[in-house]
Amino acid sequence: MTKAQIDLLMQKIQENISKNHKVVDFLIDTLDIGRESVYRRIRGEIPFTFDEVSALSLRLGFSVDEIIGKGSDNRIIISLRGNRDSDHEESFLEMMREYYRYIEILSSTENIEVMAAVNRLSLFLIVGYDYLFKVYYYNWIHQTYSTSVNTTFQETVIPAEIEELRQKFLEARSHIRNVSFIFDREIFLNAVRKVQYSYSRKLISNEDMEAIKGEFIDFLGNLKDMMQSGVNKLGITRNIYLSLLHVETNTNCACYDENSIASLYWLYPTKPIVVVNQEICSMQKRWLDSFKKYSILITQSNELLQENFLDKQKTYIDSIKNELFYY
Repeated sequence: MTKAQIDLLMQKIQENISKNHKVVDFLIDTLDIGRESVYRRIRGEIPFTFDEVSALSLRLGFSVDEIIGKGSDNRIIISLRGNRDSDHEESFLEMMREYYRYIEILSSTENIEVMAAVNRLSLFLIVGYDYLFKVYYYNWIHQTYSTSVNTTFQETVIPAEIEELRQKFLEARSHIRNVSFIFDREIFLNAVRKVQYSYSRKLISNEDMEAIKGEFIDFLGNLKDMMQSGVNKLGITRNIYLSLLHVETNTNCACYDENSIASLYWLYPTKPIVVVNQEICSMQKRWLDSFKKYSILITQSNELLQENFLDKQKTYIDSIKNELFYY
């Protein structure tokens, strides 16, 4: 970032925080970094990252374009950041921190509306399940880093720092208001096949497989309860639509008071592409709204369709120990 951009960022922060709140303390709390790291960013010795500027913009309600895209009305800000130098634990933790900041902001924003199209079980959905979260982490290691293809599920350990952040993520997620999901009809299939693959290679033991299967069933039971009640365990609204078309990839869009916050696109299952641009986010919201035309609301309605959908997912779960079918 240039000095002008840093100065503008400091100005935006100063304008939007309480007069009793110091900028440095606000940055420490919001970005979860040390005091010296904050001062080095303010002095321009190290740059604010895109994700840090994005987190500040979401928290305070200004546009990233105002800072990074200053002087270019047509600029679109896209983030797909990865740290090739960090190991898989630090990389996963970094991804979790970024996603947690986004979830924390959504959970504390009034009049929020979150819409998501989902074709596979995401971190947002499975973060509350010990074994399913470990499966997500295990697949992250295998697909993102050049680790041994023979690393087993049992010898993979969730680091304490990741586990602590997972609990904070779970708490923040529960408080997000007004969330609507558009589910693909085979949402469980990809998750089950990944587990089948590892099991067929004897990387997952029978004991762990039974535990994983049990959590899939628990998840399905909780999903059924949410479909029937229309709320989560805290009584906060959750709407579920079943798409009649194939959902191509996981994506979501968050808006408040007619303003779009960001659009997230998972072109692969782990780290999303984040687009922070009012026009693009508005287009994404319109697309998700239009997708409802090809979907059927199954929250507190369409009981027969609910049961058919749940039975189909249960069939996938029941086949989890079967031989992987290639085609």
